Amino acid sequence: MFNLTYAVQLFKDVIQFKIRRTAVRVVYAAFLTIVVFIGFRGDEVVEVEEVVTTALPRTISMYTISADNGTAVRTADGSAFIVRAQSGGRVDSVAKVGDTVAAGATVAQLENSAQRAAYIQAEGSYDAAVAAAGGNTTSQETAKQDAVRTWNNETVSSEQVVYTSIDTYFSPAISGSVTGFRELDSFGAAVTLSERRAAIEEILGAWDRKTAQVNEGNAAEMLSSLQNDLSVIGTFIDDLASLVPRQRINEKYTEEQRNADTDRLAAARAQISESQRKVDNALTAIMNSSGSNAALSNAQVKQALGVLESARAALSKTVIKTPVAGLVTAASISVGDIINVGNDVVFVASSDSTVAAGSSIVVPLTAVKFTPTKAFVFTVVEGKLVAHEVVTGLVTSNSITIAGAENITEIVSDVRGLKEGDAVLTK
Repeated sequence: MFNLTYAVQLFKDVIQFKIRRTAVRVVYAAFLTIVVFIGFRGDEVVEVEEVVTTALPRTISMYTISADNGTAVRTADGSAFIVRAQSGGRVDSVAKVGDTVAAGATVAQLENSAQRAAYIQAEGSYDAAVAAAGGNTTSQETAKQDAVRTWNNETVSSEQVVYTSIDTYFSPAISGSVTGFRELDSFGAAVTLSERRAAIEEILGAWDRKTAQVNEGNAAEMLSSLQNDLSVIGTFIDDLASLVPRQRINEKYTEEQRNADTDRLAAARAQISESQRKVDNALTAIMNSSGSNAALSNAQVKQALGVLESARAALSKTVIKTPVAGLVTAASISVGDIINVGNDVVFVASSDSTVAAGSSIVVPLTAVKFTPTKAFVFTVVEGKLVAHEVVTGLVTSNSITIAGAENITEIVSDVRGLKEGDAVLTK
């Protein structure tokens, strides 16, 4: 049956629905009009500027690969490494067959009075050149540059004193420290003396790590720390020297030996005192610098600096080190022998089978980038990082032995967070 009321209500609903749809269409048309008006003003097109962000180059430090780490090649049968001399001269000391040595440990020492004299002469020539070029007044920049050089020179010189003079009375160990006091009667203090020598080895290790970090910005802080370290070493030498007069003269320890010990320790103390004086002078120069002179711009000063660095390198090569850890299985030289550059020194059977044939070196652990299957070091070419694959060997808490970097002189000292191709700035 036809219901009139229901029909009227249905008609009203349809009319309202059409009205709502019309309103929606009107609003949508108005929105499109606004968009068109904003996007186009006449014939002018509104362009949205794209913001491009570029990462700033990271500032990095470089580590110089030095021959001081020692040079070794693997034997033909692969059973050992041959440590070879990097300097010629008369052999003063050599490791014994059966000795256990650490990577970087000294396995032979050449008589180096001529190299030491050349170094001292070059140092004096350099100081004279600086004085002649700039007088007594130097700039802040020059004073800081001299401070960096002083830090490098005096750490090397003092390390030589420890290894050539102090270690006459101590035995080397695979840890790079000492196994015990020897030669002199310690009067019950052998353990304490060994512990103090081990603490000095930690100081020397810290110097090695800081070499790549010292710069003009932190030179004063580094020298202040070096002052304290030299004081520790100087006091240790004084305490060793105090034992000599107390030694009993007999068939095993003669008057001649006592005189030799007295002279050796006195010379060592004098060298440490001289290093302390130079460090003090460098710190004073920084404090008193006025900025009125740029002495290092003088060509004569630069020439003298080159001679000084060459003399320092020649002196360091008279200490023959092994870049691999292991057991000394044979010695090719004896005390008193005259050897040449490249002569075989000792054979070291390394427990580290991962070191490849060819020259191996010790670098900071942070200088090696590891992937699941390979290891790399980075160099910098035109401001970009370049990766070089290396073979890794013995790893310690802060260093690692690598092979495959024979033709590289500088690598990035800390590769954490870096990748090949990154833009960098070097300090």
